[in-house]
Amino acid sequence: MDQDRSNTELRKEKSRDAARSRRSQETEVLYQLAHTLPFARGVSAHLDKASIMRLTISYLRMHRLCAAGEWNQVEKGGEPLDACYLKALEGFVMVLTAEGDMAYLSENVSKHLGLSQLELIGHSIFDFIHPCDQEELQDALTPRPNLSKKKLEAPTERHFSLRMKSTLTSRGRTLNLKAATWKVLHCSGHMRAYKPPAQTSPAGSPRSEPPLQCLVLICEAIPHPASLEPPLGRGAFLSRHSLDMKFTYCDERIAEVAGYSPDDLIGCSAYEYIHALDSDAVSRSIHTLLSKGQAVTGQYRFLARTGGYLWTQTQATVVSGGRGPQSESIICVHFLISRVEETGVVLSLEQTEQHTLEHHHHHH
Repeated sequence: MDQDRSNTELRKEKSRDAARSRRSQETEVLYQLAHTLPFARGVSAHLDKASIMRLTISYLRMHRLCAAGEWNQVEKGGEPLDACYLKALEGFVMVLTAEGDMAYLSENVSKHLGLSQLELIGHSIFDFIHPCDQEELQDALTPRPNLSKKKLEAPTERHFSLRMKSTLTSRGRTLNLKAATWKVLHCSGHMRAYKPPAQTSPAGSPRSEPPLQCLVLICEAIPHPASLEPPLGRGAFLSRHSLDMKFTYCDERIAEVAGYSPDDLIGCSAYEYIHALDSDAVSRSIHTLLSKGQAVTGQYRFLARTGGYLWTQTQATVVSGGRGPQSESIICVHFLISRVEETGVVLSLEQTEQHTLEHHHHHH
């Protein structure tokens, strides 16, 4: 009887030892793996097992993309994204798989979101974006047939905006993820398909894998007007609007730029000063602005006082002045991309002398 029990004890101890040694071997392998990842030594020492697996899978995935993609000719050695590129960009680089996994993020993501590259890579972006933006992102990740409605856009081109979790406060401190706020990012880039190199299966017939779809994006945060350092510089000016886009304030600089005095504009809708061919695109941006709180327009033609137009791009933010929705207004920062073009061409009533005279009689 005793003999039996001690045998069982021995067996249990043996299997316990075996399990322990298996675990320590596994840990050893994982830490070796962590050290082979292209991260700083100090970083990889702090990763838990799940993170090591997540980052390794993402790394292998990016490795396959780079091997299959057209960028492998350019980059023989060296980082795929040089630090000086990132300084030049207003945003960070993100590569998403067709399922929405973040396969790669450039290191400067932390400057924009407070979250580090390592916290994000390998996770699903859907866990980090606003629930109301998921459909829009899903749409961007869906390949489009070549017969695009918009003839001007390549079918692979994507432009959309997302609210992503950010742990940065306005003062640049970092919060806990639970206290994260939404930050509006303007994302633009291309859907890419990579054909992996054909591999030969053991049977000898070449096995071709399906092309890898991924979305390569530059994500730019829209600065909050409160963080702007005056003076804005020669190429930019400010305006303020009610929620229906009527001017309630305009920078004096509009006079030297487009020929209007601020009084000409106050009480008028911004839409009256936008070239008819651009009004749909600008309306879409305003729709984004009202639903997400911030938006950036594409380049559009702002009509000049005496005819013609200036190419402009605008960043807009909804700000609340006090309590209740009536206190909300829109602050726009306009960046001028060109001087007045086609000066002789009158494109709207606002640009005719007669109209301006009547307009002033109404005002006074």
